This record gives sequence, structure tokens and C-alpha cells, in this order.
Amino acid sequence: MHPIYWHRFPFLFLVIPLILGIIVGQYLSSFPSTFILGVIIISFFLLFIIQKVRSGLPFVLLTFTGLFSTGVYLSTTKIPAIISGETYQLTGRCEQILSPGKIVVSSPHLCTYLQVPDSTEITVGDSLAGLIRLYLLQTSHNRHDFNYDNYLQHQGIQAKGFPTGEIHKTGHSQDLYSVCHSIRNNLVTKLQRVIPDSTTYKLLAALCLGCRQEITPDTKELFQNTGMIHILAISGLHIGAIFAFFLCLLRLFHFKSKKSRLILIPLIWLVACITGLSPSACRAATILSFITIGEAFRQETIPLNAIAAAAFFSLLIHPELLYSVSFQMSYAAYTGIILIYPLMRIKKMHKYLRPLYSLLCISFSAQAMTLPIMAYYFHTISLNSIFINLIAVPAASFLLYGGIMLLALPGFISFYLSYIIIGLTHLFIFSLQQFSKIVINLPDLYPTVTHVILFYLIIILAIIYLITRKRQVLRFICCSVSILLVFHCCFTYYIQNRQEIVIRNLYKQSAILLNYKGYYAYLKTTSPDDGLSTYITANHLQALPTHEAFVGQQIKFIRNHLSSSQCSISIIDHTNSTFSHENIVIITENIYPPNFLEFHPRLIIMDNSNTSHCTKAWQKFCLKNQIPFFKTSEVGTIILKI
Repeated sequence: MHPIYWHRFPFLFLVIPLILGIIVGQYLSSFPSTFILGVIIISFFLLFIIQKVRSGLPFVLLTFTGLFSTGVYLSTTKIPAIISGETYQLTGRCEQILSPGKIVVSSPHLCTYLQVPDSTEITVGDSLAGLIRLYLLQTSHNRHDFNYDNYLQHQGIQAKGFPTGEIHKTGHSQDLYSVCHSIRNNLVTKLQRVIPDSTTYKLLAALCLGCRQEITPDTKELFQNTGMIHILAISGLHIGAIFAFFLCLLRLFHFKSKKSRLILIPLIWLVACITGLSPSACRAATILSFITIGEAFRQETIPLNAIAAAAFFSLLIHPELLYSVSFQMSYAAYTGIILIYPLMRIKKMHKYLRPLYSLLCISFSAQAMTLPIMAYYFHTISLNSIFINLIAVPAASFLLYGGIMLLALPGFISFYLSYIIIGLTHLFIFSLQQFSKIVINLPDLYPTVTHVILFYLIIILAIIYLITRKRQVLRFICCSVSILLVFHCCFTYYIQNRQEIVIRNLYKQSAILLNYKGYYAYLKTTSPDDGLSTYITANHLQALPTHEAFVGQQIKFIRNHLSSSQCSISIIDHTNSTFSHENIVIITENIYPPNFLEFHPRLIIMDNSNTSHCTKAWQKFCLKNQIPFFKTSEVGTIILKI
């Protein structure tokens, strides 16, 4: 590694092994944490004690090992010592209110997602006590499912809880987060009082304070269809607009030195506090703080290194942020603006066209780096959002400034000024409604992680080529594109020749689907909305004609019995409750185990259509007869290769 790259981008080289360690740590939960801690201590001990390894390759290897092990240690999942479904006396503190009736409670050894009645008045900082029925999170590794328990786990939550009685408030304690949350609630109340129009109030509450809970479904759908949903969340766009406003004020009062910008750091953190210290606001404030400090104390500032520094310290404190979609989107957008926007600048341009062109370039730069992430998580890409941003971003900025003005001024003045803001809000929404009629989307995109990595590799290599103009980089681009095309062809061939049974996890319902070489058939379904449409679309499956039985190449299905060259599977329900000598048995519709062992399968699976009493009966049966037992309610959607 050439020294100049290490010194120019130190945090970029520090954050990479930390990210890799966090990812690998998810698969090493059973690995001894003391061993990982020992590796960390030895690596940094050698790094700081032995003089000879403070430069060159040994320095790089020890730094990588130490930070990689740190990421593994921080991300190791600790399974709580609770029995799922049992009732416990829970005593803890409300740390976060996700939405009405859904809170996060922390206790000394457990962080719990708790559902309480909407009528229960709870604020952040309240000490709570009560009898809670606790359940372990039922995470799923099926990429076609959105699993809320996966989301909760990545937020650092370990269990779900449901009160079996009344929740009692035993006290209240203040910390920075609870104080900020209280300030935000007071500002939301003022905003509601001075704005007579409910649509404007709800939009400004989201724009200025990050309160999106009251946004109507129609408004959310409008912003989603136009690709403007990011405007409703406090992010770098909002914090950056406020930072630019403060910067203009400094210039207005003739504070032009870069060190004078240091006063903006506490101001933007004050704004982040007012928004309730939301993760996206803190992320934007952190990045702007590093960039401002770098510009104040160094002649040559590298914004990419400032972004890497913000990511490094954020992940060091909260490693679970790596799995946050907003975290990934934010840093991808910031990186795109830093790397792509300078390449699109035109020095000679008419002064009236320059702002419009700059906004278009910034919008394109941010979106270009977020496209793979959008395709992976949302399975669609809005192509016209780049042009909609030309109107939406300035309009949202004006509404943001207007909302701040209403919050800062006395109530009686804000009340009369609010009518101007109401008019601008309805004009803004009307414009989005017109744009929503002309939507250019790329739907039904289901890239794998490998696709996403290769796309980013090509984008980064293209940026390097545009900067250096070296033919060697162009060769790397051609190789990467070739690898992507070969991988995509192989992946397409693979999914078109899959043979598997999919058992969907649906509450009190059954959904069992056969995927046979590009065709599908429902072996059993009791719900019109079984959630398998995503799986069907992602695998490009075509429906087989409706039938009660079928015979294919090395496969046969008749009367809930499927046999293939590798295994035999039986679906037990009310129409077929006879147990036969099958390898795998799928239990549905509350069919209880037999009194005597008439069969001995190698695997028993229960979907979520069965009651808890029936499930416990099968658990005892399988434990007694030493038969492997799986429940979709615990492991999510189950896929059986046939």
C-alpha cells in the first residue's frame, strides 16, 4: 500500500475492516467472545508497543486484524436467557417510541419491543413495570420476505413483549434523548396550534421535526410514486439546507474565514436535538461536523475521508446501524455527491442556468450511487425522480425554512404567516400530483448481494477512470462487466432450474408452493394474500394449470403426497390426515400427533396455521421419538430442496 493513500484517506482504510467484521460477526454468534477479545488486545498491543510494525505491511495487517476483530466482537448477537411465550416481571425504562402503542423498553439484561394499548400515555424516560409475555425474535434469512423481527434485531432489540396486565409507571428519569424528545413534542404542539390546515401541519411536522407518524397513507403513496419519500425523513437534505442557511448568515455578517464556521457545529447539533436526535439527523450532523473541522484546520480537505470518519465512529458506537437502509442510502448518496458531482461541473455557464444545472447534477450524483440499494430493498427504480427533484428539493427547502420561521416567531405572528405556508404546501402537493401521472419506473428488480457488489465495483471503477483516464482501469471495468454478465446468466439459469417447496409463515393460514423448473403450483393455500407473489416474481415463475395431481420428470404429486428422486413429502391436513412413511411431513390445520409411533420421518415441519397447544403436542412427540422439528413461526419461511 503506497503511504500517500493511507495518509490521504486514513478513515476510509479504517472503516473497511470494521464493516467486514460486523458482517462476519452475524455468522459467528457461537464463537467464543473471549477469544475474539484476545485477538483485539494482542493486535493493538503489537501495533502500539513494537516500533518496527508502525509502518508498512505489518502495520496494515495488524490494523486490519484489530479492527476486523473489533467489528466481529461488537456485532456478536447475544441470545437472551428467556423461554419464548413465558410471562416475566419486566422492569425497565422507555427508551424510544416507534409509533403509537409501540415502544422500546430497556432493562439491565434485555432490550424489548413492547406493544401497549394506544390509550396508554407513555413518554420517553418513563420507568415501567408489569407482567409481560416475552417472545424471542423470529428472524428469517429469506431475502424475498420483509421480516419485521429482522429489522428489530438490527436495531439492537432482543425480544418482543405483550402485556398480560396493566403497565405501571414507577417513575421518570431524564437524559439527553428524553429531553430532546420532550422539546420536539412541545414544538409539534405549537406547530399544530398555529397551522389551521391539517395537511400542512402534518407535512411540516415531518419536514422540520421528523414526525412522520401522522402523515396520511395517501400522502405517503404520492411521495413514494414520485420517488420523493426521502423528503419526509429528516436527512442530509434537511440538515444541509439549514447548514447552508447558517452559512449565508455568516457571510452576511462578514465572517468569511473557514475557522468561523466552527460556530455552525453546535448550531446543527442543536437542530439535530430539536428533531429528537433521530439517527438520520445525527448522521448528517456528524458528517457536516467532520467536514467543517477538516476545512477549518487543514488547507486540503478530503470530504470522502470526513464521510468515512463519520461512518467509522457511528459503527463503532452502534454497529447495528450497518443494516439500516437509511444508513446505507445516506452514505451512498453522500459518497455519490462527493465523487460524481465534481466530474460534472462546467466552469463556463450562464449565471441563471448554473443553479439549475448544479441541482440536477447533485440529484443525479446522489441517485446514481443509491440505485443498487434501491433495487435490492425496494425492487423498483424511479427514473424521473432526478427531474422531479428540480422542483421538489427547492420547494421542500422553502417549506423547511417557513416551518422554522413559524416555530421561532411568537404564536400570533406565526398564525397569520401560516396561510402563506399553507398556500405553498398545497401548490407543492399539486405539483407532485401532476408529476405522479407521468411515472417512469423500472419495476420487479430483484438483484442479489453479488449483483449489488459488482454494480458498485463498476461504478467506482468508472469514477476512477474518469479521474485518471488510465487504460488499465478501463480493462478492469471491462472485466467487471464481463463477470457481472456471466454471473447474471448463471444465476438466471439457476433460478429457472430450481426444484423446491416453499412453506410460507402466515399467522393462522397455510401457504405451500411448489417451484418446479420455472413453473409453480400451490400445493396448499388458505389465504388469498399469501405473500408469495414476491417469490414468484423474483424467480420469474409461470403458473401451472389448476389440478389436483400431476406427474413430471422424476416428480409426482397426488393426494397431498409428493415424491421425487431425492425425497418424499406429505402434507397433513383435514382432507388427508393419514400418516404414511414419508421422509418429510408438513403439519397444517391443527392435526395432532398419533398415539403410537406408526411412522418415523426424518423431519417434521409445522406451519403457522396450527395452535400453540397443537404445536406443543408435536414438540413433545418429536422430542420423545428423536425426530428433528421445525416451526415456520420460529425460522420464518422454510424452503425444501427436492
